Amino acid sequence: MSKTIKYTLKIIVIGEPAVGKTSLVKKFITGQFTKDYRSSIGTNIFTKELKLEKNIDIKIQLWDIAGQERWISMRPSYYSGAKGIIIVGDLTRRNTFDQIEKFWIPDVKQYCAQAPIILLANKNDLGTELSEKEIFSLEKKINAISIIRTSAKTGENVELVFKLISEEAVKVFY
Repeated sequence: MSKTIKYTLKIIVIGEPAVGKTSLVKKFITGQFTKDYRSSIGTNIFTKELKLEKNIDIKIQLWDIAGQERWISMRPSYYSGAKGIIIVGDLTRRNTFDQIEKFWIPDVKQYCAQAPIILLANKNDLGTELSEKEIFSLEKKINAISIIRTSAKTGENVELVFKLISEEAVKVFY
């Protein structure tokens, strides 16, 4: 009988305001979707336990980091110790994907360059302003391990995202 290995992983969830970061995290943690939008203040931290294959138990700490400019000075401390990064863009707003390359990735490279990145194309239930080619081009530019279309509303691929980032973080750091 093999022994269970336990890890605690800090995963940061970043992106522009109103892309659905908090909705995705809450859908994963509670299974619920809330239509009310309230911008995050600083960061919200959520935890959940996961079982991965090969007798690995994960306690995932999700740091839902506010997208507003006024929190920029706090970001280095929020990023510290991150083992994985989920960057969220809103498919209904092209500029949220532009900002990933212009604003978020330089931060990531500076503060947590070794952490694996998953790019989320969120709000897939609402259509898109971007072509597949544009989305895949961004994935390559930011060196993401994967791009996943998600919907916090329908739950599309939400569980998959958090399991995948956990598996990748374990591979990179342990």
